[in-house]
Amino acid sequence: MIRAAQSESLKGFSTGDLILRPFGGEKLMVVRVEAPKGAVALAHAHPHEQMSLILTGRVRFRIQHDEQVIGSGEIVHIPSNVEHEAEFLEDSIIFDIFHPIREDFLAKVDEQ
Repeated sequence: MIRAAQSESLKGFSTGDLILRPFGGEKLMVVRVEAPKGAVALAHAHPHEQMSLILTGRVRFRIQHDEQVIGSGEIVHIPSNVEHEAEFLEDSIIFDIFHPIREDFLAKVDEQ
């Protein structure tokens, strides 16, 4: 059975200025993140391995002590349990990919 969705139509939830729209499989999750210029994902860490693919916009990532600005078409890897944060320098759409699934994100969508 094929599961497919239009990412901008997925049910989502807000955290600060960000809108997160998760789409989960059995062991892998993709989250569409919509962020206005100036939004910030504050410093945090989680046990999930993460990659972030920038579709539109520019984002300044800090991963531990390293900082880098990445833009459209670029991807960044964030290892498990490593502190990181992101500042959105432009209106942006990114896809965050997580393994394993972020059950906490699915619970937040169910609360909506």
